[in-house]
Amino acid sequence: MRIGYLDCFAGMSSSRLIGALVDAGVPADILHEAVEALDVGARLDLMHIKRNTIETTKAHISLASEDVDIETLPYYELPIFVNKGFDKGNFQLLSTIIALISNATLSEKAKELATETFMLLAQAEAQARALPIEEIYFHRIRALNTVVTITLCCVACDWLQVDQWYASPINVGSGMLKYPEGSLPIPTPATLKLLGETAPIFSYGPQKELLTATCAALLKAWKVSFAPCPVLCVNRIGYGAGRIEYDNLPNFLRICIGDTVKGKLQGIDSKVVVTEAEFSNLHPEQVKILQQELYEKAAQLVYTSSISSEVNQVTEKLTVISLPDDARAIRHHLFSQMALHTVHWHTEHHEDLAHYDEMILTPWGDMKVQIGQLLDNKIISVVPDVQMCESVAKKHGLHPDQISKTVKTLFLTRKNS
Repeated sequence: MRIGYLDCFAGMSSSRLIGALVDAGVPADILHEAVEALDVGARLDLMHIKRNTIETTKAHISLASEDVDIETLPYYELPIFVNKGFDKGNFQLLSTIIALISNATLSEKAKELATETFMLLAQAEAQARALPIEEIYFHRIRALNTVVTITLCCVACDWLQVDQWYASPINVGSGMLKYPEGSLPIPTPATLKLLGETAPIFSYGPQKELLTATCAALLKAWKVSFAPCPVLCVNRIGYGAGRIEYDNLPNFLRICIGDTVKGKLQGIDSKVVVTEAEFSNLHPEQVKILQQELYEKAAQLVYTSSISSEVNQVTEKLTVISLPDDARAIRHHLFSQMALHTVHWHTEHHEDLAHYDEMILTPWGDMKVQIGQLLDNKIISVVPDVQMCESVAKKHGLHPDQISKTVKTLFLTRKNS
């Protein structure tokens, strides 16, 4: 199981998160491509700088036009939007931001995470201000860089393929934030609503906002757990630098990525519950809906098969595979939705081929490969990352299969040696 751990001793901002994700191995190329896909005239700059003697990556979103301040100017007043004829009266609305993300050429998972982040942000602002969500104009996050940074964070998150994120207690900062309409305490009401009851917070260091509402929304959209992080073998570490240096606090975010111990082979032999039920009177569309509902109740696999009775009447059998803790809820759902009198269930052993990622140096730079390994450490499969192979192939005028074959050969040669 792949784990991501966010060490938030200095809080968290979206630019520090991008820097840490890149420092942890997310290819800069896919983020530059995401910026281009948004088509808002923005540019991502990445640089290596020292923070408290530690090498970190700093991310900065800017515009090609030097006379425009991306940090303060409302994005509906930026030339890119004025030239496209956007309605200034409507552009700050949630629906317009979601449309901007939806129309970009990004992975569906990245768009889903970014959209959910803005939805959560809008809901928190609406609750804090006692306004309908349709009237939220994102006073605190109206600059274009917020739309870009949220999207980039979600693109990077999708690329890393982390199974579960964890976070340390969060340093939220202290003091007051000043707005034209007045001041608000740090953390802001929207930030606190997004953190909820499970996120442990503390305040240390400068009187600054160290955790933004934007990042609080990202933590919630990514379903970050504030439970103790499981024991893991760390194979990626990233440091993302903040804009300001503090005297008494290292201003960077640290990310650790690793596999649960025994690092990569946990859960290779475990128990599952197989639940079966026969039916003959459900429309295919009803079966499809039922399958989706079962997956939402944590089913690992759901499928149907045809069976013949003694009188040559064809009926269907539904099979659901789940973890033992989820089996009771699945049986109850089947009884309530299918008007069944009986379901059959039994426990079986379940063996997985353990998967984990490694990076290998190639003529085109570091490339990611996914390894399939058995309990005796025998490697069964080596699959180079498809997106990276396609990106390299496009850049060098080669076929992706050529890149994939070379990367796989290099990995096996070096592993055997």
